[in-house]
Amino acid sequence: MPFFAYDDADHFYGDPHPAPGTRVRFCPERLFAARERRLGRPVKRQRTGSDGLVVHEDPTAILTWPAALWRVEDLEHPVRPVPHADWARCQAFTVVEQVPARLVAGPHGDAVERVITQARALTAAQVEALAALPDGDETALTRELWDQWRRDHGSGSPVGCGLTVLHDSVTQAARRVGPHLFGRDEDDEVEVLDDPSWIQAHHAAHAAALALGAPDHLPPPQNTTLSHRWTSVMGDSAVPGLRRA
Repeated sequence: MPFFAYDDADHFYGDPHPAPGTRVRFCPERLFAARERRLGRPVKRQRTGSDGLVVHEDPTAILTWPAALWRVEDLEHPVRPVPHADWARCQAFTVVEQVPARLVAGPHGDAVERVITQARALTAAQVEALAALPDGDETALTRELWDQWRRDHGSGSPVGCGLTVLHDSVTQAARRVGPHLFGRDEDDEVEVLDDPSWIQAHHAAHAAALALGAPDHLPPPQNTTLSHRWTSVMGDSAVPGLRRA
């Protein structure tokens, strides 16, 4: 059964608002108005054959953490703009139920969500404590987990969009501390987090999100090692695949 991710009113092109039992229909005028807001100028108000409401067969393929996630059915005229894609656009669907948004990070999305929440509230003291701990086999185990995932799945991520959201959360926390933590990437001409301690904190959070959010790809002792730096400072999570060191 497919899923519909709701972000906010500016990115919702249907009517009415999703609710259990509601038949939601695509509204082209809402799409055109959103394009005009984004571009700051009038746009040609002409539909294409692939315009519609986006639904996903697999919630882990959703690229952003939604404000709400809905299970839907009875798709009207679904179109796959990309052959063999696990998402489609349709003209209408019926809402079955709201499900936890953390499903976009996989079956252990609650653990990933906890790491994200902790990362968003990181303090300078916590970062220094994380950076002071040896990373041990963290890098090697992270690579091993990713290798295992790619052998089994080819592409994507074991925790969906969780790692992207996690990176943004660490960056938000660093911005609260101060601009001195950032530098300029001359190649891409963008501002990036370049403080060594904060980079180490991000690595620890990344490792923990993988260990706690995708515990089936490594044996339990290795998951414990992979998440050790983060859980030592930020606290433990009782999730499958994690055992105390």
